[in-house]
Amino acid sequence: MKRKASSKATKGISPRPDAERRVRQCERLARLFQLVRLITSSGKYDANALAKELGCSTRTIFRLLQTLGYAGIPWYLDPHHKSYKVREGFRLSGLEELGEKKKVSKNAEQELAREKLIAAGENLANSLDLFLKTLKTS
Repeated sequence: MKRKASSKATKGISPRPDAERRVRQCERLARLFQLVRLITSSGKYDANALAKELGCSTRTIFRLLQTLGYAGIPWYLDPHHKSYKVREGFRLSGLEELGEKKKVSKNAEQELAREKLIAAGENLANSLDLFLKTLKTS
């Protein structure tokens, strides 16, 4: 079965290889995470400062902000500081849940280790008691 040529290929422009496309997608995702980190920080970043910090154009910043909006991240332009911010109290729930699961898992592991240590200590104490009783009767 033949693949249909893309419109770029028919115009004489070679299509991007998959590896290159994946690299560009990863770069864009990394930029989105950096943008979220910057606008949730206490810094004061307008579009120009964000573009300079992320090494891209202000138009790219506007596209990234639009993407964040589509993703449900409530950003806004603070008129007093003339900087982009995320609404106070907003949390990335998926990431927090992962952190909570790690904490719960770590706490559960520690509790299990503590219980094993107590059980081993009780066994040692019982063995010593039995040993002392044996010594006294002999």
